[in-house]
Amino acid sequence: MSLVNKKDLGEGRALYQIKILEDNYTYVLAWDHEAFVVDPGEGKPVLALIEEKELILRNILITHYHKDHTGGNELLQKETECHVIGPDDERVPKLEQSVDDGEELLFGPFSIEVLSTPGHTKPHVVYFFRDLQLLFSGDLLFSGGCGRLFEGTPKEMWNSLEKILALPDNTEIYCGHEYTLKNLQFALSIEPNNSDIKARLEEVKTLLADGKPTVPSTLAIEKKTNPFLRVNNLSLQKALEVSDTDPIAIFAYLRQLRDQI
Repeated sequence: MSLVNKKDLGEGRALYQIKILEDNYTYVLAWDHEAFVVDPGEGKPVLALIEEKELILRNILITHYHKDHTGGNELLQKETECHVIGPDDERVPKLEQSVDDGEELLFGPFSIEVLSTPGHTKPHVVYFFRDLQLLFSGDLLFSGGCGRLFEGTPKEMWNSLEKILALPDNTEIYCGHEYTLKNLQFALSIEPNNSDIKARLEEVKTLLADGKPTVPSTLAIEKKTNPFLRVNNLSLQKALEVSDTDPIAIFAYLRQLRDQI
């Protein structure tokens, strides 16, 4: 079975973080023998978990259409008759219900806010659990980084990230990939004197050496260590030696630098 980490959310609720494919994460949230899954890039590991825990899979939540986030849709729907929910995009396999910015989903004791966050793809959404302070960010925001701009513009991506910056600092960020080490190495190359990045990088190296995930991070940590959330920070602007302090221009420049690695 794939590597699984469990977090107790209280009141009989649980979050299972499953390592799948090469470096993806998929997430199963459960209560009272019922469950839903976020971004099942593979179906078999999710089936194995719900069978082991004797859960009934009710829904699939999708952030965007890429196969490493949707590859399990068909198998899971076939085996469990679950309901596929995601952005309004015909490229999402087996999509039955589309959601957009400002909508709310209620699954058992879970209340989920939908935020539209185009940039990596168009469309792309993220799912925020305000009462639990959990964010499932897909490929919008990673620990130490952000997604490539495959379909959106720098302006769209930055506007999407601004929505995340407005969330509470203690929000836990559950992203789609284990990219933290490389992201922080890039961040340190940009800000070599940033002590927060140095400390986080050492922590990440220890976690990985112990076979543990570096995800989740928190928004508070990301504000200190993620260059893509720090484009308005004077020390980062000085480190980049840029004259244009427009956040979109700085974001676009940072993304260009990261894409070259």
